[in-house]
Amino acid sequence: MATFPPAGRRGLRHAAAILTLLLAGSGTLAADLLVVSQTGADLARIDASGGVRHLPLDAAPAGVAVDGSGTAAAVSHPDLGRLTLVDLGRGAVARSHDLGGQPFGLAFTGDGRLLVTDWAGGRLSRIDPASGAAEHLAVGAAPSAVVVDAARGLAYTVDRESDRVSRVDLSTFTVTATAPTGRAPFAAALSSDGARLHVANVQSGDLSVVDTATMRETARVAIGGMPYGVAVDPASGRVLVTDQEGGRLVVVDAAAAAVERTIRVGDYPEAVVVDAESRRAHVANWFSDTVSQVDLDTLEVHTIAVAAGPRMLALVPGPSAETGPAGTAAAPEPAP
Repeated sequence: MATFPPAGRRGLRHAAAILTLLLAGSGTLAADLLVVSQTGADLARIDASGGVRHLPLDAAPAGVAVDGSGTAAAVSHPDLGRLTLVDLGRGAVARSHDLGGQPFGLAFTGDGRLLVTDWAGGRLSRIDPASGAAEHLAVGAAPSAVVVDAARGLAYTVDRESDRVSRVDLSTFTVTATAPTGRAPFAAALSSDGARLHVANVQSGDLSVVDTATMRETARVAIGGMPYGVAVDPASGRVLVTDQEGGRLVVVDAAAAAVERTIRVGDYPEAVVVDAESRRAHVANWFSDTVSQVDLDTLEVHTIAVAAGPRMLALVPGPSAETGPAGTAAAPEPAP
């Protein structure tokens, strides 16, 4: 069974040649960072000091999510129709489930079940991670991401080819409303209070702000380029959006619904997540094979090398981390 081995700056592309070590949580940051590299078929875990450990995965991993306890992660493989479950305490693959279709975006619910979008099937599945038993719900076309608001028992799917988001009541597992967005929405993040859903629209180059009570778009913010990932800084309420085309992290003032500043990161940035405790944003740079760590107070940027093709990120909550709806990121689009 594969486990996380250590690696040098670029040696992770040849992880089989290194000594195997088991990885446990560092406990020194509120959250370690998981990085899924699609081309390199690798799951990296970055700790507080910037140390990196790597776990080889099956081909073309895409989405990643971590459960509320920080003990388990799920990784989707749309090209294989497969779901991989990782035991984070042992740093090893625990099991896999062949789901069929194209499992893509992932999110755990408050009760430990897993939501999985099926890009090809236009549906949302709710899965028991242990057994693989699933129930299914039709949503829009090509759902690319799912976001959970555990406090309200709701989930939102981002329906890329339908240019909309769908709201799902998790108690009845039904779609209760939809809201139109810009063209080709791909990622979404909730405000800290769950009142607003921020949606990155790839083809229209903008950010939709959706009122989650009325399910109406209340604002549209021009980002430019190709917005792919989105996250919310819970301390300031600012919205962070990656622009894949421009190699930028765009900071949006949520109250003013306007761009505040931009920060240069790597090439073709995709997912972004915010670690509230360390006051850092982490950005996956698909074409640079790096993760940019942005200090949200000083705006200084540090870079860490990872495996080829990093596209998706997830935080591993530590003992002091608070869970909530604000830290979300997009699942990567199928490679052309």
